[in-house]
Amino acid sequence: MTALNHRTWGNDAAPPVVLLHAIGTSGAMWTPQLLSWGSRFRIVALDLPGHGSSPPIPDGATFGDYAALVAATLEQLGIRSAAVVGLSFGSMIAMRLAHDRPDLVSSLVLANGVAIAPSPVRRAWAERIAAVQTGGISAIVAGTLDRWFTPAFAAVAPMTIEAVGNLVRATRPDGFCAAAQAIATLDQTALLGAIACPTLVVAGSKDAAAPPEQVADIARAIPGARLIELDAPHMSNIECADAFSEGVGAFLSEVTGQ
Repeated sequence: MTALNHRTWGNDAAPPVVLLHAIGTSGAMWTPQLLSWGSRFRIVALDLPGHGSSPPIPDGATFGDYAALVAATLEQLGIRSAAVVGLSFGSMIAMRLAHDRPDLVSSLVLANGVAIAPSPVRRAWAERIAAVQTGGISAIVAGTLDRWFTPAFAAVAPMTIEAVGNLVRATRPDGFCAAAQAIATLDQTALLGAIACPTLVVAGSKDAAAPPEQVADIARAIPGARLIELDAPHMSNIECADAFSEGVGAFLSEVTGQ
């Protein structure tokens, strides 16, 4: 099985922290966290299938398939166990990975993601898939950025918004559509009770894509999970980078002993 493209950063002798990004981005999404976490951890930022420089995954792929590719990549990198941080689409893969391969996941951070897609959300993803299939990936860039960031942030950080938009534009249409199809059929609620590793769940009070009350449901379902809520929209690690890096970083330091 071909390993996913990845970037490493930080202290090679330190505990590994694996980062799983949002749909339509790549491992580059985590750039704000590299400086904060690099001195304490060995950071491994993956490009998920069909994103960044990783090859696509076949149509009809499930979250189990995505998790299996992540697991195979970690094994090829010689990582026997790691803290896994996922945001949005990445969090959906991370929760499946923690369930399917608990040997590989020593601790877990699930940020700005949900465990089930209700009917209106399924319809919205079907519309996005159709838009990409007819108009290319550029057809969904503006709407995606509007959902991910607040207008106030967009007004003061136009270069950051442009950079994230470029990540979306660089995503393969088939990679986006495969991920969107998986999200549109998402229901992993039955798996949550079996996750046994230390878990932090991160919600954003301004997150319309993953409403904080739905994110909190994940924390309630995972035994012993903690919940923090940031004053953030969907891309909390970028718009509220300091609060995200310090809040999540404190948890990672605690569970890894760093």
